[in-house]
Amino acid sequence: MADKLKLKVTFKRVFVKKSSDWFGSGEFYFIASVDGKTVGDKSHIFDAREGAWIDLPAAKWSAEVDVTTKAQVVVRFNGKDQDTFFDEDLGSLAYAHKPAWKQGLYHGDTEYFRLEYTVELLVDGKYGQHAPDAVFACRATNGNGACTTVSGVPIVARIEVHPVRPVPAAVPPRGLPAGQPVAAVENKGGTVVNPTDPINVIPNPSVIPILSVPGGAAPAAGAPPVADKTNCARIEVTFYRPDTLKFTDTDPRLVWSVRPIAGGAVSFLGAPNGLKVWVYGTAAGEVALELRFRGELMATYRVLVMKVKQVPCRFNILNGPTANSKPRSTPADILNHLAITNRYMRQIALELVLDTNPSHKDGAVPTTTPGIFRISVAKGVTRNANSGVADFKATRLNYRPGVMNFAYTHSDSGGALGAATDIPASKVAPAAPGARPRISDSGTPSTSWIPPTGVAPDGAAGTVNMDLIAPIQRHGHPKLFAMFVCDSNGDPTTAAGMQNYANTISHEFGHILNLGHRVEGPNAAGTGLVAGGIFFDGLTIPLTENIMHWNGPATLCQDFDIIQARAVHQSPLVPP
Repeated sequence: MADKLKLKVTFKRVFVKKSSDWFGSGEFYFIASVDGKTVGDKSHIFDAREGAWIDLPAAKWSAEVDVTTKAQVVVRFNGKDQDTFFDEDLGSLAYAHKPAWKQGLYHGDTEYFRLEYTVELLVDGKYGQHAPDAVFACRATNGNGACTTVSGVPIVARIEVHPVRPVPAAVPPRGLPAGQPVAAVENKGGTVVNPTDPINVIPNPSVIPILSVPGGAAPAAGAPPVADKTNCARIEVTFYRPDTLKFTDTDPRLVWSVRPIAGGAVSFLGAPNGLKVWVYGTAAGEVALELRFRGELMATYRVLVMKVKQVPCRFNILNGPTANSKPRSTPADILNHLAITNRYMRQIALELVLDTNPSHKDGAVPTTTPGIFRISVAKGVTRNANSGVADFKATRLNYRPGVMNFAYTHSDSGGALGAATDIPASKVAPAAPGARPRISDSGTPSTSWIPPTGVAPDGAAGTVNMDLIAPIQRHGHPKLFAMFVCDSNGDPTTAAGMQNYANTISHEFGHILNLGHRVEGPNAAGTGLVAGGIFFDGLTIPLTENIMHWNGPATLCQDFDIIQARAVHQSPLVPP
């Protein structure tokens, strides 16, 4: 519900231009009304001396009016001079104030006096003479806000909470008037993710994690951790206009609320106000977070609510027989790469956790970090290895059935940074007999704001269909789920290198979870990496920001969306 619009009229003072009496000062009194309601005290007689001001006590000479549905507010003021036989009329003033309501100091004159009165508008619970660009009234229309400032100047406001970070260059139509001089304010987000960043470092995830309610007893064993600002979902406004609104992170003018869609429930950590809020889940499902300005719905963020599922994994560092056939990564480096990977995975409520089972084979030697091993291998297994063969040895070494197996190799003969080699069958049914599995998502706004987005003035959102990767598993190893990652990702110890490794792991692990490429490009090698190929998911938005883009940089490809979140939780690797 929109805020009520209120104004206050205060009769401030009267200047005596001339007294109507022959001798001495006059005895003035006044009759006033605001919107038909009597204001002031006509029984009060003021000493009226020519050339002097008469101050009117504000407590008696002001009135508040709810103008939410008003077409006008009429202000009337009449002066009288009390006399022995009859009271002389000093003249009357009348003014009609109409929308757009405007604050200000007003005056009017009769032959005998000048009146000064003010009109103040209620903004953020306070009357006063506000900054000229302060918004008094706002009405949502066609995705934007038709707003009026206290100075009476109309503006067109817009607020967006885009699910893709960084925000794509191409956005749906906004319907904003051309030529407005005020620039947009856009929060593009960061491009560097570090292993020590909070797990929720990437804002606007597609899943809000279910966490334990803070302030109560310690969670029971196996329960989710207690919600705090380092693990809740961070939801942030990505665009607003005009910047004269000067919104802040905790701005009380921006009010968030929750609308359940499919059984989901969430709570806010802290006040649900401002450009940024922290949200945690309390029941699985789907919800819409709605953002209002001046009581008008300005933006909607659709999001899933899930418990974070842990996927066990182990890493094998494959060392060749020579110094130049050994990966540079150490167990400590792998822990950093894994930490960044999990910051990406948090968007879809997944976490890779090291396998604590100490069993090993194929000559694997445990390191001091459980779940990370070293294996000495023959020539050709780790350096310039041919990952295109049917039984690629590197990724099946030291695997445990049902546990995600990562092989750190020196290099791939085809120049790949890494690749998924063993992919299970998704629980999602094929679109048709013999076809690839296909998953659907319907809702507003659409996943990744794929047009039509349902974000006005764009058209109503439709159903989005995404094709998944069919199983790719070698004979005799039905529960082998594996990929390799190469030394060619760069220096494993630098910030850029760590992010490259993590991005490659996240992308290829996405394939293991049956996600295809979000946009594919031509590949002269004929490997099928073309639009319509066996890895293309059928969607082309966002063009480059999605982690599953076929070859985008790690500083840009950082997003997972709702339909991908639905898909990965149908993988047999993910616990029910």
